Parts: sequence; structure tokens; C-alpha cells
Amino acid sequence: MLLITRLLRLCLKNWRILILGIALLIPTTYIKIYIPKLSGEVLKNVLENRDFNSLVFEVFQILLFTGILVAFYFFEAYGKNYFSQKVVYDVRNDIFKSIQRQSIGFFDKVETGQLMSRSTTDIDRIRVFLDTYLGMLASSIFLLVGVVASMILIDFGLTLLSLSVTPLIFISFVMFGKRIRILARNARDQFGALTSMLWENIVGIRAVRSFTREEYEKQKFHRKNEDYYNMMIQTVKLRSIFLPLYSLIGGVIIALVYWHGGIQVINNRLTIDQLYVFSTYAIMLLGLISNLAVIWSGYQQMVAAFERVFEVIDTKPEVKEKPDAITLPPVEGHVIFENVSFGYDEDGLILTNINLEAKSGETVALLGPTGSGKSTIIGLLLRFYDVTSGRILVDGYDIRDVNIESLRKQMGVVSQEIFLFNKTVKENITYGKPNATIEEIVRAAKIAKAHDFIMHLPNGYDTVIGERGLTLSGGQKQRIAIARALLMDPRILILDDSTSSIDVDTEYEIQQALRALFKNRTAFVITQRVSTIRNSDKIVVLENGRIIEEGTHKSLMDFKGTYHRIYQSLYEYRKRSLKQVK
Repeated sequence: MLLITRLLRLCLKNWRILILGIALLIPTTYIKIYIPKLSGEVLKNVLENRDFNSLVFEVFQILLFTGILVAFYFFEAYGKNYFSQKVVYDVRNDIFKSIQRQSIGFFDKVETGQLMSRSTTDIDRIRVFLDTYLGMLASSIFLLVGVVASMILIDFGLTLLSLSVTPLIFISFVMFGKRIRILARNARDQFGALTSMLWENIVGIRAVRSFTREEYEKQKFHRKNEDYYNMMIQTVKLRSIFLPLYSLIGGVIIALVYWHGGIQVINNRLTIDQLYVFSTYAIMLLGLISNLAVIWSGYQQMVAAFERVFEVIDTKPEVKEKPDAITLPPVEGHVIFENVSFGYDEDGLILTNINLEAKSGETVALLGPTGSGKSTIIGLLLRFYDVTSGRILVDGYDIRDVNIESLRKQMGVVSQEIFLFNKTVKENITYGKPNATIEEIVRAAKIAKAHDFIMHLPNGYDTVIGERGLTLSGGQKQRIAIARALLMDPRILILDDSTSSIDVDTEYEIQQALRALFKNRTAFVITQRVSTIRNSDKIVVLENGRIIEEGTHKSLMDFKGTYHRIYQSLYEYRKRSLKQVK
């Protein structure tokens, strides 16, 4: 019932089109009911009266009303399509807004393919229902009332006899509906899994080819595809059992009409033309009942799609902005992690009792093995997640008390997984600051040592770089990402292994530029580069979600603990790399 209410609410947002569509049903229903009456008159005039003039007039009326009906059909079809597209337009906007406001944790849990399936094919299933089935339902209801009323006017007893079998239809509706909804929901889930696998293979095609796993991926896809196929076959079987039932019931109704009606004609209680008109209405009634069966099947599939779509729309973000959140004023960049602990779920903590201070203008290097919590600290600072306990302060403001947009606009981020859009170089650099001037863009690119290679591209800054930046090298992509972050002139910089794909010479140039840029800005750097680590004001070593060492390069080297061991291994690796370059 809640689903129907919600669907009606969506429809009523476009109530003018809805009312127009309903208004058009009145004349079309009348014409559909009137044409069989004209046919009966034709039969009567031919068989009984032999009246040629009446025959011509009535045939002319049939042609005229048929033409009018066709004209109404055009407006009705246009209105239905316009209405369904408008409703789906609103739903599509709603689901995209919901996806945009979700916390990063949402995307950690939900498969990309499932989101794509719900945002495309499931929404289109709703459109098909509104376009085809909803219009059919409204038309069928109007026509059903008109047909039954006309049948009663001809012969009340024969009408009751015709309707006596219909309760069987509604019983089968309920039985069929429950099963088809379950199958439709499972089929949509299977299709989402299939889409996820397809998306994963397209994105990871280089890995598949590199490790010659084509056959393995084919078999894996085949199994998923077979699961979806079997689910759809079950749906087909159910329909194959259900729909012929209506043909059987229809045959019984027609047989009863001709049996009882024929007796009425023999006994002169009914004329031949009345029996003809009544049988025509009975056939129309069967068509309407058949329509209801199709509508019911379409409704159940739409319900499954509707539920999946609104699961996404109704999902509340894990990171919620307070109603009275304030706008964070321009900050100096003083960051404090105060007794911060965090876990993605209740199974365990990823970070435990983190106490960390980065004063304005300081560069803090985060060091530690994979899974130690470095990127999680960055994610908490950006408020991709909320702390489980403790608090994070920026210039004395608890970041949970400020507007999220105002917080992130004062941070420049170059992440480990660089994403570039299938747009021009200029559009990628200005993504965080769309109104930047060309002078600002070039300045940021020069600082990131990206300007020279950009100018060698076919169209310079107007070159379209391809989906995910695949036309660029790893180092080039990273330099564009750095330029994108620098253009925002942030007070807090976050570099997550941002120079990992840059050659030694280019890295040195960027480090020189970044050193000047870091002045009077707070920077958090996750890196394996010894030069960046050594020049940092503070080095924080993490292990298993805890800070185990903290200090300057000199103090930690003198301590000869974990940092000393990590640095030595990185230093030796760098020396070997330099020898290979030479």
C-alpha cells in the first residue's frame, strides 16, 4: 500500500497531464462502446429491414467514429509517453541526487553494477509500466464499466452469467502476483550482479589480458549469465501456465453467452442483433480481463524494480550534516586528531586512539605498511567517514559541526587512485574551480610540471584525454591531478602517494615546487619517497591502526626503531633505482 501511495504521489506531481489523459478516456470509451451498437444496427437493417439508405448512413458513422478514435489515440499516446518520461525524469534525478549525497562507506558496500542496473534498467521498467500498463489500466477500467453497463441494458441475467466465472480470475491474480514479484526481484538482482561483472572486466581488461585470464573470466561470466537465464526461464514458465488459463476462462464465457443467448433468441426474448452486440461486448470483456492479467504481471515486475530504485533513494548517508552546521570560515590549517578511533563496522576498529597535531604550515608524512590506517586518517579528515569516538578539529572547529562543503573546499586532494574525466585537460584541471582563468590554470600546471607536456598534446589544454585519462602516462595523470589540487589554492593539502608514478628527475622538480607551495599551508603526505619523508616537519609511523612512532627524521633515525628500518629499506631501493637510471 505504501508503494502505491508513493507511486501516486509521483504521478500527482504531473497532475495536469494526468487529468488531460483521463479526460481523453471519456470520449474514446464512449466511441468504443457505441461502435458495436452501430454494428448491431447494420445487422438489423440488413437482415430484417433490407434498408440500404440506413446501411450507408450507419457504415458512414462507423468510419467517422473510427477516424475520430484514431485522432484521440494520437493525443492519448503522446500524453502517456510525455507523462511517463516526466515521472521517470524526476525519479532519475532523485536517484542521482541520492548517489551524490551518499557517504564513501556506501560505495564500499554496494557493487557498481547494481547501482548502474538500478539507475538505468530498473528505472526504465518503471517507465514502461507508466507508459504502457498504467494507461492500459485506466482505459480498461473506464471501458470495463461502460461494457458491463451496456451488457446489463441488453440482458441482466445474461450479464450475471457472463461474470460468474470471473472470481476465478482474481484468485489466480493473487497466486500469480506473489510468485512473479519474487521471481522478478531475484531476476533484477541477478542482472545487477551480471552488470557488475561486466563493468569490472571492462575496467580491469588490462589485468585480465596481462595475466591471460580471459578463459577464466569467460567461465565466470557464463555461470552468472546462466543463473540469470534460469531465473528468466522460471518467469517464462510461470507466465506460460498463467496466461492460457485466461483463454480457457474466455472460452467458457463465450460458450455460456451463446448457449444461454441462443435459447433466448429461440424463445423470442432476445433479437439476433442484440445477441450479436452482447457477444461483441463479451469478447471486449474478455480482452479487458486479458489486459488486466498483462497489467498485473507488468505491475509485479515494476514493483520489484520500484523497490530496488527506492532502496537507493531512501538510503540515508552515514555521514550526516547537522541541521545547524556552520560554514567553516577561511582557516589557517591547524589540525588536531584527539583520541580518535574508527571502525567501518562493529567487528573491530581500524584506528585506535589516534592523537595527532599538525600546526599551520607543517608538513606531516604518514608512514606505515598497507592496512596500517594511513588512508583512513585522510578519509576521516575529509569527513568521508565519521569518527567512532574522539574528534577532529580544524582551527578549533569540530569538523562534525561545520558544513561539509565548506570543509572540503579548503582542502586540495591528490589521491592514490587518480581519476580523470573524459574531458579536456583544462576541464580536468578546473574541476574543483570551474571559473578559473587561463592564467591560473597555466600557473598551476607549471608548478605541477605539467605545462610542457600539455603544450605538446594535439590541442594543448583543449585536448580530450580519454576515459579515465587512458591516453596519458601514469606520471602525466598525476601531474594533472596535482595541478587540479593546486588550482584551488587550499589551506590544507593532502597527497596520497601522489608522486609514485613520476620519474626521479620530474619528482625532484615537483618537490621543489611543492616545497614553496607548502609554505603557510598544512600538508598531509602519504608517500614512499625518501626525499618527501626526510623534508617533512613531522613523521608519523602507523602500525595496525595505532601511532607507534612520531617525530622528525633526525629524532626517529636516532631512535633506531620501526622508522629507521623502513627508511633504510626505502633508501636502498632508491639507490638501486638511481643506478638503473644512470
